[in-house]
Amino acid sequence: MPRVKPEYKAERRAQIIDAARTCFARDGFHRTTLQDVFAEAGLSAGAVYNYFQSKDELILAIADERHAQETAAFSQHGGAQDPIEALSQIGAHFIDTYLAPSGAEKRRIAVQTWSEAMLNPAILASVREGIDKPLRETTALIRSAQKSGRLQSGLEPEGIARALAALFHGFLLQKLWDPKLDVAACRRVFEHFIASLSTPSKR
Repeated sequence: MPRVKPEYKAERRAQIIDAARTCFARDGFHRTTLQDVFAEAGLSAGAVYNYFQSKDELILAIADERHAQETAAFSQHGGAQDPIEALSQIGAHFIDTYLAPSGAEKRRIAVQTWSEAMLNPAILASVREGIDKPLRETTALIRSAQKSGRLQSGLEPEGIARALAALFHGFLLQKLWDPKLDVAACRRVFEHFIASLSTPSKR
């Protein structure tokens, strides 16, 4: 029997995850059944079970993909020489990615994952992992900016990082509730918040 190539397995796995993402965004975690995923993917139950045994595994796989994308974004933008510029680039990236019309599916799945995390310890651990690493990296950028005199040093770096994350999460929720939310205004507020923390000589 010929061996299945890794490239084929990766493509099939991605096909199943994409189908699950579509179903979850459309119908929610609890209303979606594995049969719905089979139908959306155009695959048999056996083909899907070769990769995933439950909806929880699919939820975690989607979360893992999102975490990998966010890690890549931090790697891409977090290396700017100026830590303030790095923070601005990271903020702009996440606002543009999650608040854009094309981010509707990401928004719907994100808020469902947060809700499910209150009931499922494995998903809670995944959510915590997804926020803890960005918080550490943002905190490091803020600490660097404070040491260089670019940001005021009177506030705890982690507290500022969490405030920035809270702004982003709040924008995401409001965009779900009101699709007409002014994303450009949100981005300006984010930039102003960062600027307001700058030392007077650096503004």
